[in-house]
Amino acid sequence: MKKIFDFIKRNQHVLVFILVFVAACLISTEMFARMGGAGGSRSGSGGDGIGQLIFMLFMMLPFPFNWIAVIALVVGVFIFRKLKKRGSILNKVPGNQVPTKKDEKGLASFKQMHPEFKEDVFVEKVKTAFTEIQNAWAEKNIKRVRRFISDGMYQRVNTQFKMMNILAQRNELEKLTIKSVTIDKIQSDGSFDVIHVGILASVKDKFVSDKYPNLNETHFEEFVEYWSFIRKTSATGKDMYSTYNCPNCGGDLSNSEMGDVCKCPYCGTFTNSGEFDWVLAEITQADDYVTTSHLHDMSNTLSNKIEEITDADDDFAVKLIEDKASNGYLQIQTARVMKDAKIMRRFVSDDFYAKFETTMKAEDHFVYNRIFLNDVTLIGALQKDGKNILALAIKSSFQRVKIVDGKVNLIDFAVTSKNEVMMMSKDIITEENKGSLYAHQCPSCGGTISDTTDINCPYCGNLLNSTKNEWIVTDLMGQQEYLNYFKANSNLFIANVNPKKLDAMYKVRDFAFNNVLVMIAADGVFDVEEVNFANKLAKKWGYAPSKLEGMIDMARNNQLVVRMPEEKKDREKIYKLMHKAAAID
Repeated sequence: MKKIFDFIKRNQHVLVFILVFVAACLISTEMFARMGGAGGSRSGSGGDGIGQLIFMLFMMLPFPFNWIAVIALVVGVFIFRKLKKRGSILNKVPGNQVPTKKDEKGLASFKQMHPEFKEDVFVEKVKTAFTEIQNAWAEKNIKRVRRFISDGMYQRVNTQFKMMNILAQRNELEKLTIKSVTIDKIQSDGSFDVIHVGILASVKDKFVSDKYPNLNETHFEEFVEYWSFIRKTSATGKDMYSTYNCPNCGGDLSNSEMGDVCKCPYCGTFTNSGEFDWVLAEITQADDYVTTSHLHDMSNTLSNKIEEITDADDDFAVKLIEDKASNGYLQIQTARVMKDAKIMRRFVSDDFYAKFETTMKAEDHFVYNRIFLNDVTLIGALQKDGKNILALAIKSSFQRVKIVDGKVNLIDFAVTSKNEVMMMSKDIITEENKGSLYAHQCPSCGGTISDTTDINCPYCGNLLNSTKNEWIVTDLMGQQEYLNYFKANSNLFIANVNPKKLDAMYKVRDFAFNNVLVMIAADGVFDVEEVNFANKLAKKWGYAPSKLEGMIDMARNNQLVVRMPEEKKDREKIYKLMHKAAAID
């Protein structure tokens, strides 16, 4: 051993050179493997490159440096690949841990622009919103919190209520506790500010159906969710969380019949416009928040490029467009279940309505036992035929059931996610918008309208689904269909996110591991033995088990959903991996 140390000491400069050379070769090899991995006849593993390097080192360097360099190279490749394989987006899922650290830089910048902003006051509003919304959910009475939630947020809850009523369900919540609230990110969005907040909480959660007891579930959950609040930069600073009064006229809203329309019955003010206080616009589960962050970052960059749209609309904001898209999407899903196309007739184009009606009539009747919007993100904008057209990626999670002879049969064995893209259009040269079509108002005159197949306003006679002054849904397509659309119209896009990046954060192994966890937890039990199996599988597949605690926590709390990519070849690989996992068990 002493001889080895003496040798290293005498030749340290040469050895350092060799190690630097080997590191450079490793980096180069890895680059070549990535660039060539997608095509050609090679496997993309970089094996040929490493073989050439070994031969090169052996021939170039004198003994014993050639053997040292070769050994260092082989060991380095092994360690590098092992560490790289351990890296995964699943490592970043927080599970039952405290959410990511506060956005100190963003918060400081925001406070500089808004010196009146008090963090502790905002956090108290978040806690009030969280508690009141959970109680309203349990009571199936969202009207009590309607004054400070967006139209799209209202529709998310209202759609689930409609499904629960069909299935005679209620969701009982006990021991609700907020453990921490953290400001994760602050963003500027047109004339609006957005604050994303991480909330760590726990609750005993019971889904109960008196009519279909096989749907009953009970869980004690400790979970992390991310809540997104939006407010106009010029907001007046009124408080809508410690009072039930209208922020404009002071009228009592405690017994108001606010529903699809969030309008003060006394002065006609829309309390959730963002002009007065923070409005809840989105709730995102921890795994979705992590895995879609790259899309949102790209979307924010994209929004800055859409000058043709923002210049024509002073109130344009990505969050508002995403809110309209989520609203429209869920009403389309309600129409599917109810077999009643008039629910969504007023805000879809004639062509899409005809396409949807044909599809709806061909479908077997079903009900959503669960339906959630995981994420809605603006991913593209183009101009065509005198219209601005926006593409929005929509990720939803659902479980369908079928009622047969008074019994409920599962169509989907577990809650499953899917990706779709919604296209929304509006004229480049627009007219003034006097009301939101998605909140049952005529955009031309502001008159209140009901669910109807009549696409003319009963007051002013103008077309309700006109693109002259409102964003209208013109299509809803799968990822592959959108990819074909993108290729055919790529020269017309003002800005876009590469559609192939919608699933980019999940690799084949990640999909398979997620789905195995869902299957393990399907019986409502995730005990020590099953945790041990999950950790054993994680090691076998190259993960660092200690970094997957968040995923294990979510599986234990029944918060994960089945995920599959669009690509058929990747699906086949995932099935094979899941089959191997089952064989291990």
